[in-house]
Amino acid sequence: MIYNPLEEYENKFKDLHLAKATEFFENLVKLSGVNPEENRKTVRQHNEYKDNLKKFKKKLNLWRFLRVLMIITLVLIPLVILKITPKIKALREDINLSEQKAAELLASAHRQMAPLNRLFTDRDALKIIESTIPMLTFAPYFSTEQEANMVMNYDFFNRVIPQQTTVDLLSGNYNENPFLFEKRLTHRMGVETYHGYKTIQWTETYRGSDGEIHTRTETQRLHASVTKPKPFYSTQVLLNYCAQGGPELSFSRDASHLERKSEKELERHVKKGEKKLKKMTDKAIKENRDFVSMSNSDFEVMFDALNRTNEVQYRTLFTPLAQTNMVDLLISRTGYGDDFDFIKKNRTNIIISKHSQGRALNLLASSYTSYSFDTIKELFISKNTSFFKAVYFDFAPLWAIPIYQERPVHSLKPIPDYAQTYSHKECESIANKVPNEYIAHPRTQTPVILKTSFVGSQQSIDEICVTASSYDIIKRIALIPVYGDDGKWHDVPVPWDEYIPLEEENNFFICAAELAYDKAVLARKNNLCIFKNS
Repeated sequence: MIYNPLEEYENKFKDLHLAKATEFFENLVKLSGVNPEENRKTVRQHNEYKDNLKKFKKKLNLWRFLRVLMIITLVLIPLVILKITPKIKALREDINLSEQKAAELLASAHRQMAPLNRLFTDRDALKIIESTIPMLTFAPYFSTEQEANMVMNYDFFNRVIPQQTTVDLLSGNYNENPFLFEKRLTHRMGVETYHGYKTIQWTETYRGSDGEIHTRTETQRLHASVTKPKPFYSTQVLLNYCAQGGPELSFSRDASHLERKSEKELERHVKKGEKKLKKMTDKAIKENRDFVSMSNSDFEVMFDALNRTNEVQYRTLFTPLAQTNMVDLLISRTGYGDDFDFIKKNRTNIIISKHSQGRALNLLASSYTSYSFDTIKELFISKNTSFFKAVYFDFAPLWAIPIYQERPVHSLKPIPDYAQTYSHKECESIANKVPNEYIAHPRTQTPVILKTSFVGSQQSIDEICVTASSYDIIKRIALIPVYGDDGKWHDVPVPWDEYIPLEEENNFFICAAELAYDKAVLARKNNLCIFKNS
């Protein structure tokens, strides 16, 4: 078990993961049979030709400029013919030779590294983490059985939300407690205000200081606006972690970046929070509610989960060790500090960290491929290190609570057998990797929200129906009457976009890659494939 997530990351897991990643890479290098020194020589020669190419092009531009100046001075035309033109011709030959050599060396470098690049898989980063923290295991896909287990035994919210689709996911278990990383794309309808302008002009007469009648031209820029419906889209990455601790307890807390505060600012923050806690406790006593502030005011104020629904279970979870661990995480700058929202809904816990928003849920093999051995090694180590840190500190608030690391008691509801192999979220995830031309309405001009339904299964191949919801955009112009200073009404044109709802349905098939060898595969995810025809 991880008793102190922050301390153990600093003193154990950070270096252990680096060693595991380095060992994993070196084993791939041995298996590939590539020659790093030979590649370094090829890359060095390629870079030299590329550098020469830049120098030659710079000289060529300079001589071209001089030739133009000399041609303008007619007297110097003979000098241009005898001296400058041959130099330009020679430079062009040097450039062509350098380009040819650089291309040949680049191709050679790619061939040298091909055996290593071919060995990378989309599971490498996950395997390294599993070897670093053996209790943490990642599943090859999010199965119907695991989804049902989370729903039936851990209160996992899995209702169909039409305005939301799963664009990526990563599932697994920590000491048999199921978890699911999920990246969602959410659609909501809002409004957009569009603006338009029109300049008007008129002539008016006036009596000048000389007593005479004069005319002058006046202008005014008229403004108009219209408000119209518009769809908005946003993505969110979250970790769902299921554990039996606190089965009737719910609460939430929001990130407040306490790690950015100085020691004195933290003291003031806690003192201010203590006054709030006392008022809440006094009010709860008067109203005969069971809220009682915990004695560790640092934890109470910093964690700030004051909307908890069960005091007894809250204290069962947050033992003195758990409180200390959580405070350390919140104020430390080693990881990401207080950058996470923590939502508990009975037996499902949700972590939404700022550092994970926008990141990929897994490192793909394409993350490291290159023609340079040194570049490949640098990318492999650095990207795996960053990925591990992000994953570790998503779990850290959960590992801070010792009871969440205990193996679940198996007095749980049995999971029935399902005809469907892949969960609805997994189906959405891989469907979202299919290019829009195969899955969305042809007139689509916005992001697409995909929902799936199970059609049937045969020989380990699931058939699903994918409904793609999106919008076409039609350019419109609204003419808005605006009263001008000339005493007249004018129609001001305001361009706006009309969003026309679209919907498209298509059937697809999902299976393991080895079963799709003769299929027209549209997208791949880990070892899964999606294709149109069975």
